[in-house]
Amino acid sequence: MTSLSLHASRAALIALAAVVMAAGSASATQPGPNGRIAFMRFDGNGQFQIWTANPDLTRQVQLTFGPSDNWMPSWSPDGTRIAFASHRSDPDPTDGIEIMDIYTMAVDGSDVHKVTDSVGYNGNPAWSPDGKWLVFASDRASYPAGQGIYRIRSDGSGQPVRVTKLPAKSSWQELARYSPDGSRIAFSEYRGGRELRMGRYVAEQAALFTVRPDGTDLRQVTPWGIHATDADWSPDGTRLVFAAQPTHIGNIGDVGVVNVDGTHLKDLTTDHGFTGPARENSVWYEESFNPAWSPDGTKIAFSHASYRDEDGFWFGLQVMDADGSNRQWAGDGHGEEHQVDWGSVPLIP
Repeated sequence: MTSLSLHASRAALIALAAVVMAAGSASATQPGPNGRIAFMRFDGNGQFQIWTANPDLTRQVQLTFGPSDNWMPSWSPDGTRIAFASHRSDPDPTDGIEIMDIYTMAVDGSDVHKVTDSVGYNGNPAWSPDGKWLVFASDRASYPAGQGIYRIRSDGSGQPVRVTKLPAKSSWQELARYSPDGSRIAFSEYRGGRELRMGRYVAEQAALFTVRPDGTDLRQVTPWGIHATDADWSPDGTRLVFAAQPTHIGNIGDVGVVNVDGTHLKDLTTDHGFTGPARENSVWYEESFNPAWSPDGTKIAFSHASYRDEDGFWFGLQVMDADGSNRQWAGDGHGEEHQVDWGSVPLIP
């Protein structure tokens, strides 16, 4: 693969890091047989669109189209619908006032139904195990007072029900996921960080929390220092897989697992991170993010990106065993798949 210039390498890495930082995660994985995956990827016009495919990325089908980004797909528990977020309802995307809504659609991309009410930002949807609710992050057009985790009936009836409120020391809550039994919701919370550098806020911290759907019994799962986000429940509800920065200086993204009580935290990918920007032939960038458990609990799928002068850029979907072993590319390593959600919908032969 042809090497990039140092300037192009830096620019591409900065752009990639910004995209990764903006990305969310998959929905909670329900127990079942390993079926098709849903994910998001740029189309030819630079808009995020939603696809489905077999886990080896064969039989890909594009579901969304058009000039608006379509984000963060989530399979319904019965496999008949996919929830996602989109800016398509924003009347003026250039006015600086963000309008994002939650939608659901049939698995072939038809029958699109708007769920939320176009009040501010509404993103990162995930289904309850019974399919009756969607949990999501919102600012309700009133930041910081309105920011937090909410839930709404998946048919769009009724008003959003607030689950959490943003603490005074924190800056954002998002990526909420119901546990497989529906008894708790995991989410990511951020605090600190004011200076944006390489797509990340310097000194920003993040941690995973769980809470009951009625907002009671809040529990912190991970320490702030490892910047844990993007959690997905194991199908048996005992562990969380997540993205973090847990290992060494320069590390910018590994996939880890932890018990839901915060014990037995383990780094599964130990990626290199980012080093050597002073010289083109010494630049080394590597990170993993956006993990999702397979429905049978034996595999974890995640996005992986890397660059070295002698190898060029690689960015796509990888799959590994749940203990971090047997790691391999799902496709050709150049598809730029984000936010995989692994469902039980039968594979396409």
